[in-house]
Amino acid sequence: MSKTKAVKEDYKNKKPIMRAICLYDSTVEHEVKIIKWHTLYGSGDYEDEEYCDDREVECYYIWYEDLTQKGVFNAGAGACLSLEEAMALVEKNYNVKKWLNKVKRKRTVK
Repeated sequence: MSKTKAVKEDYKNKKPIMRAICLYDSTVEHEVKIIKWHTLYGSGDYEDEEYCDDREVECYYIWYEDLTQKGVFNAGAGACLSLEEAMALVEKNYNVKKWLNKVKRKRTVK
């Protein structure tokens, strides 16, 4: 296994700091987890100047559970630069039934 692949396996299997139970098609429960990591992986696309290269920065990756294999997290759903942003992205894109962790969230003024 290459060093890059090994590192990505490490972050994929890292203990989550936030977990949520979500509903797919309003009926199938699955888990979404957020992990904290130290590298924001780049796209590798040289035309994408802002996101081309990896950056050493605190970030939060979102992983979701396979709908047919409980406990298997084989698909990433993006990275964010703050926990609040990651949680908001999960809430926007998934039907969150409940968060399994308690966390104080910053209130946003509309």
